[in-house]
Amino acid sequence: MDRVLILLATYNGKKYLQEQLDSLYAQKDVEIKILVRDDGSTDLTQNILEENAKKHPLIWYQGEHKNVQDGYFELMQKASEMQYDYIAFCDQDDVWDNDKLSIAIKKIKENFINDNLVLYYSGQRLVDSNLKFIENHKLNSRRSLKTRFVLSDFAGCTGVFNKQLLREVVKFKPNYMLMHDTWVLRVCLCLGGKVIVDSEPRMNYRQHQNNTVGLKHGFFSTIKQVQLYMFSYQIEKLTNELVRGYGSRMTPEYKEICDWICNYKTNLKYRIKLLNKRNIDFCNRGLNFTYKLKIGMNKL
Repeated sequence: MDRVLILLATYNGKKYLQEQLDSLYAQKDVEIKILVRDDGSTDLTQNILEENAKKHPLIWYQGEHKNVQDGYFELMQKASEMQYDYIAFCDQDDVWDNDKLSIAIKKIKENFINDNLVLYYSGQRLVDSNLKFIENHKLNSRRSLKTRFVLSDFAGCTGVFNKQLLREVVKFKPNYMLMHDTWVLRVCLCLGGKVIVDSEPRMNYRQHQNNTVGLKHGFFSTIKQVQLYMFSYQIEKLTNELVRGYGSRMTPEYKEICDWICNYKTNLKYRIKLLNKRNIDFCNRGLNFTYKLKIGMNKL
């Protein structure tokens, strides 16, 4: 049976945590272990973890307060010292379908060749705080991997990847990674790995007021998302970090894209290549407009 190490970061998650943990224990056709890093919870989260650790394959520890991406990178570093075939990211407030992991692993095995790097991720089923269905968030199957490299649509809680990719990721810790999921996707692609995008939802992604990252709709949520894309997602800075860590080992295809991103401000030819829809196309009018605006304002 395939062995999966689930990486979970918690912080004051008592309200939804047990429901999520129960959905992890219910995973079919896999052997799981849950590694939890608690970020200094002050509610009953640590008590819930301790009780679960007595009865289930769960180990946890309290770490120093960090942002989300650094907390998950620390979890990956610890995971690299453990013997598991696959790694899965997990959020504290969702609920997984019981075949989420088995479907991911089946698709990974179909694409695994020798020791290559493989990452799988899927869509999400958006639900409210009481798990009432809102809508399916399916990933755009027409969007190219090059476009996803520039601006990722990988939600970490849907991701499963193999130990070969984990080993590569932890070899270099960037000073800036935007988010841990974005970083894993980029490392996989730039080193010639295989990325499997499953547009179908495989989990309930709970939308509530305490979400660190969410997919809420409405005017104000849309404005907030645009602001994030424009001013918080520092793609050029992220790419410079990737080149610093993996530049000498990148495939020519992604080395070229990195050159465009890192030099577009001073090289008109590279700017034009980034603006060319044959190279980068989000297959979404709003995202394409925001992306072009970032380039026009030198905010990539």
